[in-house]
Amino acid sequence: MKLLSLATAVLVGSLTALSAIAQTKPTIKVGAIYPLTGSASFLGVPEERALRMRIDELNKAGGVNGHPLELIVYDTEGNGTKAVQQLRRLVSSDNVHVIFGPSSSGEALQTISLVNELKVPQIAHGGTEAIVKPTTRYVFNSVPTDRVALSYVLSHFKKKGIKTVALMSAADGYGQSGKKILESIAPEFGVKIVAAEEFNRQDVDMTAQVLRARESGAEAMLVWSALPAPTIIARNAHAVGYDKPIFVGYGAASNDLVEKAGPAAEGIYVSSFRLLAPESLAANDPVRPVVLDIYQKYKARYKEAPANFAQHSYDAALILEQAIKIINGPVTRESLRDAIEKVDVIGANGHFRFSATDHGGLDASSNPLVMLRYTKGKWQIAE
Repeated sequence: MKLLSLATAVLVGSLTALSAIAQTKPTIKVGAIYPLTGSASFLGVPEERALRMRIDELNKAGGVNGHPLELIVYDTEGNGTKAVQQLRRLVSSDNVHVIFGPSSSGEALQTISLVNELKVPQIAHGGTEAIVKPTTRYVFNSVPTDRVALSYVLSHFKKKGIKTVALMSAADGYGQSGKKILESIAPEFGVKIVAAEEFNRQDVDMTAQVLRARESGAEAMLVWSALPAPTIIARNAHAVGYDKPIFVGYGAASNDLVEKAGPAAEGIYVSSFRLLAPESLAANDPVRPVVLDIYQKYKARYKEAPANFAQHSYDAALILEQAIKIINGPVTRESLRDAIEKVDVIGANGHFRFSATDHGGLDASSNPLVMLRYTKGKWQIAE
């Protein structure tokens, strides 16, 4: 009887072990390339944090469809050459299934050819349309493109009767793509560009450009650049008494913009992602639950409010999660690529609908942006 009981116990133990093995599926490796140091770290740090937060949450819940997720992150320092090197390392040495990032348009554009050469799916976080237009097989994006963003800004101009604008654009991938698209679509909205000034994002003074914008007689100024340039422009404009409304593109939509601008920030507009002012969202806003989820969890974990850019990586994680759930069979780079093309999910950046011809997933109907105005020390929805 004792021998029988022992044999039964061994059998039960073996079956339990086999069941556990059967339920444990292969780990899916997620590689990320973000600027964790350097001038673009304001993008990379919140993106890395939000991504790690979501992956930890998924793993705590048992992974995705039983697959644990492993995150491997490398610092690009905001350097496109390093981004390419780190991407190759993630694919060739770490054998990741998918790449998240880079954070900036310039870096992302430098990785596209390599991503397609190595045949690994990438979900970039850059704003320029050129990341996904033309569509390439393995490159996707989690940020509304500058065409979508600029159409939103121009719609606001049309609503407010603004017909002339002075454009201030950075001499980089994001700034130049924005300039090109604005020039092509502005006439559709009855808006004329009467001045176009350029600068380097790290320039310490743009007074000359601001004065030329003022002399143009434009009814508004539009600044299309990531930080820190928009802060400098706001201070320069304040110093020379520029009295027209200043609109800043979503690449600089953050509290850093106004904190570093000081008194010059009063009245500034920004076409923004919702995470910058979650408390201002309407109860029926379809992305409100996702935005509040990110905001509350990020603040609880990191003891500070998340920057806007955190939602780009968080959305990418939602996209990956949905893609894994679509797959019937082994999760490979190729099966992930195919699945991402079928993802339909609501994220903080809007309603993503990917397809074989749309690797950006967002358009004007996705409602990805809000217009905010900084008044009396806080962001408010601009009417």
